[in-house]
Amino acid sequence: MEITLRAEIESAWKPTLSAGNALSIGSTSSGKKPLRARGGRIAGRGIDFEVAFTLTTLGYVLSRLARMGIVESLYASTTPTAEQRAVAVQTATKYLLQASSVHDLLASSPAFAAATASAVPDIDASTQSALAKLALAEATLLAVLKDDAYVVACIQSRNPNDKEWMVRAPEIPKVRALVFARLCTRAAEYANQAAAGLGAVGSSGRTRVDEEVIRYAGALERVARARGCRFFGVDAELAGKVGEGIAWLRGARTTLALRGGAGSSSAGSDEVGEKKGGFSRLKREWNERREEKKIGKDAGGGRSDKGPLAPGDDAGRDEEGRVIDMLETKWVRMNDTINTQLIPSPASLLTNIPSGRDIHQPPAPYKPPSLEEDQLARMRAPPDEHQQLHFGSDPDDSEEEVLPEPRGPPGSFPDRSQTASSAYY
Repeated sequence: MEITLRAEIESAWKPTLSAGNALSIGSTSSGKKPLRARGGRIAGRGIDFEVAFTLTTLGYVLSRLARMGIVESLYASTTPTAEQRAVAVQTATKYLLQASSVHDLLASSPAFAAATASAVPDIDASTQSALAKLALAEATLLAVLKDDAYVVACIQSRNPNDKEWMVRAPEIPKVRALVFARLCTRAAEYANQAAAGLGAVGSSGRTRVDEEVIRYAGALERVARARGCRFFGVDAELAGKVGEGIAWLRGARTTLALRGGAGSSSAGSDEVGEKKGGFSRLKREWNERREEKKIGKDAGGGRSDKGPLAPGDDAGRDEEGRVIDMLETKWVRMNDTINTQLIPSPASLLTNIPSGRDIHQPPAPYKPPSLEEDQLARMRAPPDEHQQLHFGSDPDDSEEEVLPEPRGPPGSFPDRSQTASSAYY
């Protein structure tokens, strides 16, 4: 059977990552008018355009499934066990790696080059490559979260339904701190590449990626670097270097753009500020608060334009800040009463962070499922007249059933035929 293409397929999709909604896309072939969208959708021609948006939606669904599984497991009314948490992390990691492979296919396949070379940032090759890196960064962080008892302890302490604290305190086992720190550093590198790629898509106006998506990638990078600093501090504390561990925690706090905690250097600056005039001190505090608010918004904290952030929307910044507060309060108290070690400058430690380490190999591009040869031949063959089913020819129907005759034209009132009675309705 020969098929002659008379016109390309036309489809319209609603963008998810685009900064603007009223987009239009030109045809991939020259000499044809571009399609304009209605109702916030973007339109395009060609089967590759349809498949590209379909695969992009598949990547979104896989990432969403991973997020829902982790959030529902960590923030459940009953604190999950280590086995339940491991199962949730493994399932979410599988979804994220599949999402990364889907986005990698759209970024590297030449079949979608013509469809993605358009003014739509959602299916742009750079956007898909950045989304693949972002999913890989989250999958790398999940490998650390599986054995991170500090985050679980902070969530458990705020759970009003948890009664385990009446029996025993949460156990914090020893972890491979250096390995986890290098994994977090590698996740930060992936997130940095994703943020740079998303920010480079489009110059300005309606062709760029939404700012909240870029902000989330930047927040994930900050959280990954701060978590790596925390594990470097845990390794130093296990080696008896409490002062160095406190310095690592303060470096993590600076990375997250959080206010100074217990015993930080900001307390000394406040004492010096009290000696100055009241107006200059208020002006300095106002400028500091405004700068911290700006940095905190870029780091993923606070509220978004669509309302308050739900758990996980800030890439874990809130939970990481709580863990840093808990450890810094404990270690500062211990250092002030027992060890009394000098606390080095956090800047000197942040400049000597070791390189990252991969735990997941970048997955191969996704292979869409294909039909078998016999299925394709059956679909391409003309329909068999003997196998066509007409209305009322279902073999399960009873032969004694008789379809009721129509009592009037479609859309008219009942019994409004010429022979009907003159009953009043």
